[in-house]
Amino acid sequence: MTDQVEQELEQEETVNLEEAIRASFDSAVAEELAEDDTKMRMISSGATFKNVTRLYNQFMIDAGFAISKEDRNKAVEDTLEGREFDTEELFDEAVAALVESVKGSTERSAAALVRSYCKKNELDIFAKPKSTGNGRTSFASKYYDLLKSNPGISKEEATAYINGDGDNEDTSDNVKKSKSHYLAIWKLVSDIHNA
Repeated sequence: MTDQVEQELEQEETVNLEEAIRASFDSAVAEELAEDDTKMRMISSGATFKNVTRLYNQFMIDAGFAISKEDRNKAVEDTLEGREFDTEELFDEAVAALVESVKGSTERSAAALVRSYCKKNELDIFAKPKSTGNGRTSFASKYYDLLKSNPGISKEEATAYINGDGDNEDTSDNVKKSKSHYLAIWKLVSDIHNA
């Protein structure tokens, strides 16, 4: 065989392999398989593990299910240029506009794109204020407060509190499983109080 014939055969094999991989992608998409299942089907059709993600992403773009990074960046620029983002309403409007214009984006990914755009362009951006609430007080915190306010509490009273008897509603199964731990803390407090 001549070199030219060998090259033509190799080229034909490559084209056939690519067609088989593309056909497996198309059938997986038609069956609405998950991304990992689609990639596994592509691998079983001859795609290498190393190249399957690149091929999957390219096929998604070719099929119109995703856009390229360059197209996404252009859509972000076109959509966000000239906007302000310093109030919650303006920020939310920008996120909604990106979800609409960037194929495959979610509110979460669009919000990240807005933040990235603002950082890159040194623009002011709305940020939700940090929560100032104390949140729920844990059993341990309430138990320590009980021991602090009444260091002479009896073992029976401490045990009843740990078990959730009376007005204590914060006792969980996990707290009950840790009864020996909480009683050890009671003993330490009691020993110091009675010393």
